[in-house]
Amino acid sequence: MQIEYRFEFSPEHTTSFRVDLNRLMTSQRQSSAPDWTRLQHHKCQNCPLNDKIHTHCPAAVDVHEILSPLQPVAAHNRIDVTVITPQRTYAKRVTLEEGVRSLLGLVMATSACPVFGSLRPAAKQHLPFASAEENTLRVVSFYLMQQYFQQQEGKLPDWALTGLIQQFRALQMVNHSFWQRIVGHFANDANARALLSFFTLSGNMSASLDRQLEQVFNLYFEPQNQGLPSSPVGAFGR
Repeated sequence: MQIEYRFEFSPEHTTSFRVDLNRLMTSQRQSSAPDWTRLQHHKCQNCPLNDKIHTHCPAAVDVHEILSPLQPVAAHNRIDVTVITPQRTYAKRVTLEEGVRSLLGLVMATSACPVFGSLRPAAKQHLPFASAEENTLRVVSFYLMQQYFQQQEGKLPDWALTGLIQQFRALQMVNHSFWQRIVGHFANDANARALLSFFTLSGNMSASLDRQLEQVFNLYFEPQNQGLPSSPVGAFGR
């Protein structure tokens, strides 16, 4: 399964990225990657990969392959981005920063990184240019669906989202270490700003799941008008 991002800078200049959602980390890809992508370079504290088996960070190799062709372009440039998925096609005129950030979300969630891999179920139903509320709704919905299937198999479901909070904490650790890995390696402002905004959005969700849930809860249920709890903590637990 592939999802394609087309960045149209002008009618004569289009760059396409085809993201294979089940791609493998081949020796050829690793051999052509720069030193900053090596696993031991600012390795994440919670990385479960064995550096004797894995020489390079899978997510770093993915990011290198995506961002390197975009080095010459400024972040504020407005471009036409078309995203082609197996189900439908999306099109939006955005800044390069926003386009790269959306692409990064897909690439990181489908990398061979075991921590980012927790986001893979949602990535398979990719929604480009999603808002913070949409991202929260999607991630939580997919997690709750997993718990339903856990229950159907006779296993104990986690309706209180305890496991999701732990996943977010693990992602937050990876975000911090990954930023240390890449800082200084991308001089172009589009790449740096897109990466920073991606990690900021991800970190905000990780640090304040209750607040994110409250915003979604109030958006869809209008608790003041319906006599429902005003905080999702009462509805979802901690």
